[in-house]
Amino acid sequence: MKIPERSNRFYDTTRFGQPEIRVYHRKGTGKKSPRYLLKCGCCDQRLEIHYAEDGLEIGGVNGAIEDWREILLPLLKTKKSKNFKET
Repeated sequence: MKIPERSNRFYDTTRFGQPEIRVYHRKGTGKKSPRYLLKCGCCDQRLEIHYAEDGLEIGGVNGAIEDWREILLPLLKTKKSKNFKET
């Protein structure tokens, strides 16, 4: 799983017109699973996503990858609004 590099600047509104989500990655070591840390672009709110071969833990909720896919993909497939600016 690879996410493109981001600037992770606080309150960066240059790409989407609203603060961009800041993304950090930690590799798994020993008993700790690898994770992505998503931070709000305008405050200190955060969400951890731990992942493994067999499942995901998003915000403390464990589930199979297929289960998460069934829940999240319909949300991500919504149409873009006319006001959305692409770069």
